Amino acid sequence: MDAEGTGSPLDAGDTEHQCLTLAELGEYFQECIEAVEQLEKERDSLIAELSQLREPALQEIRHAHEEIQAACRLLAKVELERDNLKDEIRQIKQKLFKVTKECVACQYQLESRRHDLSQHTAYQGELETQAGQLSGELSRLKETCEKEKEVLRQQLEAPPCRQDNLYLQESRRLSMEFESFVAESRRGLEEHYEPQLLRLLERREAGAKALQEMQGEIQGMKEALRPLQGEVSRLRLQNRSLEEQIILVKQKRDEEVGQYREQVEELEDRLKELKNGVQLQQRKNQELEELRTSLRHELSIYKGCLEIYGHLCKPEEKADQDC
Repeated sequence: MDAEGTGSPLDAGDTEHQCLTLAELGEYFQECIEAVEQLEKERDSLIAELSQLREPALQEIRHAHEEIQAACRLLAKVELERDNLKDEIRQIKQKLFKVTKECVACQYQLESRRHDLSQHTAYQGELETQAGQLSGELSRLKETCEKEKEVLRQQLEAPPCRQDNLYLQESRRLSMEFESFVAESRRGLEEHYEPQLLRLLERREAGAKALQEMQGEIQGMKEALRPLQGEVSRLRLQNRSLEEQIILVKQKRDEEVGQYREQVEELEDRLKELKNGVQLQQRKNQELEELRTSLRHELSIYKGCLEIYGHLCKPEEKADQDC
C-alpha cells in the first residue's frame, strides 16, 4: 500500500507533466497554424503585388509592341517614298537624257548648216571672182578690138595709092581674119564660159535660196532649242530638289531607325528587368510553397503526435478515475 501510495504521486506528476506538454504542443500547433495563415496572407499579398507589377509591365510591353509596329509602318512608308522618289528620279533622268540628246542633235544640225553655209559663201566668192575676171578679160578684148578698128578706119580714110591699095587689101584681109578670130574667140569663150556662168547663176540662186531656207531653219531651231533649254534647266532644278529631298528622307529615316533601336534596347532592358523580377517573385513563391508544404508536413506530424498523446492520456485518465 505504501508502495502504491508512494507510486501514486509520481504517476500524478507524470500525468501533469504530460498534460503540460500537450498544452505546450497545442500552443505550438496554434502558433504554427497562425504562421501558416500569415504566410498564406503574405503569399496572397505577394500574388496581388505581382499581378499589379505585371499589369504595368504588360501595358508597357503592349505599348512597346505598338510603338514597334508604328515604327515598322513608318519605315515601310519611308521605304515606299524612297522607292517612289527613285522611280521619279529615274524618269526625270530618262527625260533629261532624251531632251539633252535632242538638244545635241539640234546643235549638230545647226553646226552642219553653218558649215554648209560657210562653204556656199566661199564658193559664191570664188564664182564672183571668176565672173569678175571674165568680165575684165572681155572688156580688154573689146577695147583691143575697138582700137584696131579705129586704126583700120583711119587707114581707110587716108588717100588711096597703089601701095595703099595693097595695104588696104591686106588690112581688109587682116581685119576679116581678126574679126573671124574675134568671133571664133567670142564663140569659144561663150561656149566655154556661158555654161559655167549659167551654172554659177543657178548655183548662186540655189545658194541664196538654200541660205534663206537655212536661216529660217536655224531660226526655227533656235526657237525650238529655247524651250528645250528651259526644260533642261527646270529638270535639273527638279532633280537637285529631289536629291535634296532624298537626302533629308534618308537622314530622317536614319534618325528614326536610331530612335527605334534605342527604344527597342530600352524595352529589351525593361523586359529583362521584369523577367528578373518575375523570376525572383517565382522563386519567392516557390520558397513559400515549399515552406507551406513543410509546415503542412510538420502539422500532420504534430497531429499524429497529438492523436498518440490523446490515446495515451485517455487510459491514464481512466486509471486516475478508477483510483
